[in-house]
Amino acid sequence: MQTLRLLPALFLMLLFACSTEQSTSTADRKPETTASDSALVKPQASATTDFNAAFARFFEDLHNADTAGINQFIHPMHGLWIIEQPGAMPKMTQVFAIQKFGREYQNRSFFTIAQEVQQCDLIEEAFPSFDCADMNYDAGKTGYSEDGCFVWDAEKFKKSGYWNYASLSPDQIHLVKTTLPLVQKSVLHTQSSFEFHFGYLDGQWHLLFAKIIYPCSA
Repeated sequence: MQTLRLLPALFLMLLFACSTEQSTSTADRKPETTASDSALVKPQASATTDFNAAFARFFEDLHNADTAGINQFIHPMHGLWIIEQPGAMPKMTQVFAIQKFGREYQNRSFFTIAQEVQQCDLIEEAFPSFDCADMNYDAGKTGYSEDGCFVWDAEKFKKSGYWNYASLSPDQIHLVKTTLPLVQKSVLHTQSSFEFHFGYLDGQWHLLFAKIIYPCSA
């Protein structure tokens, strides 16, 4: 009789022990990792609020002739306006895929500018002054009062007015003037005189204008 009385108590003790063991093993168990969970997704080249970091990626993509990388810097709606000067007047071309652009001279790729923009360590200060009379490439003189790769605000470029002389249609000029307020950072490479103008839109930096003009050549 005494044994029979103990059976319910023994049963409850065994049930509690099993429940505790099951609870502990569930808490300690690590979730299974699938191949898709562990796959690394390469971030967009320009998806950073740090302009210097975004420009470094742009510069790397330019020198690697990375078409996909450069295209990430082109906004799908505003595109990239490339400014050249094949003659007395500037020429502006709106581009949405960099591989479809050919420079005015010999229809060369956009990536050929990397040959002239060999180094660009950003210096954050206003652009230096320029004078054609001081330019002498044979003597290593660029015409700028100071040489380097400068980053500053875009106010000077916004007032330059190239679009007014580039034989653009009224609709194209309207598109340019719609894009201009979006430009926030301008980069000047004095050795080539090329300029790159960026805006931060939709969570990333975009190259909105690129001026690849040789000064005093008209």
